[in-house]
Amino acid sequence: MLLRSALTLTLALASLSSAHAAAPAIDRNARIYSADGAVLGKVDRLMMKGDELTGVQLIFGSKMIVIPADTLTVEDTGVKTSLTKKEVRALR
Repeated sequence: MLLRSALTLTLALASLSSAHAAAPAIDRNARIYSADGAVLGKVDRLMMKGDELTGVQLIFGSKMIVIPADTLTVEDTGVKTSLTKKEVRALR
């Protein structure tokens, strides 16, 4: 039983380590696209909490907004959010 618990813990830690290592690197000035394909702007600032990316800041329309990191993926053409343009417009 103890061996099984240790093995489960080891696998869980390995999973967390690989998920953290696989986090995409986002470049400042990268283009950001919405889920519906609209160009939203360019990354102005990376929002960090320690070593963890929490979001990206950009100028959208005439206001500064932050798109949460958990909605972002890095693609060949830039950064894509899972949010639509309408959802991004509602961010504050």
